[in-house]
Amino acid sequence: MSRPKWMFFVRELDAYPTGRRRIFLLFVVILANFVANYESQMAPVLSLILKDIGISNPDYGLIVSLSVVAAAFGALLGGPLSDRYGRTLILVPGLLLTVLCVFGMIFVDSFESLLFMRVLLNFIEGGFIGATAGLVRDFSPRMGRALSFGFWSYGTSGSNFFAAFIAGYTLPYFGTWQSQFYIAGFLSLIVAIFVMFTIHDLSPRLREKVIQSSAAAVEVNQAAARPAARKQESTSAGSGASEANSMTPMQTLRLAMKQKHIWALAIGCTFFLMLYLTLASYGPLILVQAFGYTPARAAFVSQFFWLFSLVTLIVSGYISDKLQLRKVISLIGVLGMIAVMSIWIMTIHNPVSEATMILLISLMGGFLGFAYSPWMALYSENLEDLHGGIQASGWAVWSFVLRIYAIISAIPLNLIAVRYGWDMWLWITMIGAIVYIPLLCLGKGPWFKRPMPSSSVPTAMDT
Repeated sequence: MSRPKWMFFVRELDAYPTGRRRIFLLFVVILANFVANYESQMAPVLSLILKDIGISNPDYGLIVSLSVVAAAFGALLGGPLSDRYGRTLILVPGLLLTVLCVFGMIFVDSFESLLFMRVLLNFIEGGFIGATAGLVRDFSPRMGRALSFGFWSYGTSGSNFFAAFIAGYTLPYFGTWQSQFYIAGFLSLIVAIFVMFTIHDLSPRLREKVIQSSAAAVEVNQAAARPAARKQESTSAGSGASEANSMTPMQTLRLAMKQKHIWALAIGCTFFLMLYLTLASYGPLILVQAFGYTPARAAFVSQFFWLFSLVTLIVSGYISDKLQLRKVISLIGVLGMIAVMSIWIMTIHNPVSEATMILLISLMGGFLGFAYSPWMALYSENLEDLHGGIQASGWAVWSFVLRIYAIISAIPLNLIAVRYGWDMWLWITMIGAIVYIPLLCLGKGPWFKRPMPSSSVPTAMDT
């Protein structure tokens, strides 16, 4: 498929990147995902924006809901397109367009203009979330898959911290909420240009490969360099990678969506992340209303949840990559989280020392991160086993499920918390974590017997 010359950023690799080259490309993708999450941050200046424009909390809730819907459908559109036409063709224009959206936030002066900018921004970002996940998979052999996705997931938590950090140091100096979007816009523009000139795609032929380890990647490159291998690949192009590459975006999405175990893993993870989603929005508020903390101390204590989750994302990613036992490592994490949650919920409305609260919060965040990295690798590998060309489509399905849950849960969450207390809602989130366990079992992969490494690296058509 020929491309216009202006699409210079669409560069395909005919050899699988190894060593520092692969690490650098992973860094570029992770940076792109981080900036995409940072661009959507409004929390540090939200109160200033709502006061200046004159928007009530219920009105802003409507904006958030519609933005989440836009992101969900953007994911279903962008994921299959990136599988069909390449990741960078979706990612690079998406990053540049979101930069324009960030600068556009400077001129927001009404409910309608804020709604338009947030819906547009979230639709575009949702459209290339599958592309970033697909690139992480493309540049990560299975022996390093969980660790790579652990760093990829830093985009959400890390951008929250970064936006608050920037606002804390610059907002007192500039004094206006618009200043934060000037800063975010220029930083995002620099990163978008950097990504545009450095990012690469794997060729469709390479995307079909299942790479087990760095050593296997070297073997693939050596085999492809032999004249006989090149001749064999060219004669078999009609039945192998070219057949996969001829799938329409709708076909790639349909292939991912018709698999019961893919839905089980996506829905299960959403139930498992109920605690994460609750604390991301209401963590300090829960500590204030249910435990009697001041807002300042609540913010201080709640940060330990995110700190320890960031640490264990990497620890469990490393362990599960070494053992190649995704399900059992994730199960250990979720069982630990359930145990600590039960203790934490029972302390609500009871006097608890701050040291004990920090310990419980830290353990919950730590166990959640410990369970999450192996799940991401498991989900990616289950998609890969189906077909090497549907990775972004599969992640779009998960993104869609997660965002739809966020919309559906918003109303009952607030009703239950107001009428029955936060402890009732937290018990429900714990039940969600329990539901994750049988759905995790439906995922394909070993429990206790480590898979034997294979020097052969099959294509999707061979598996």
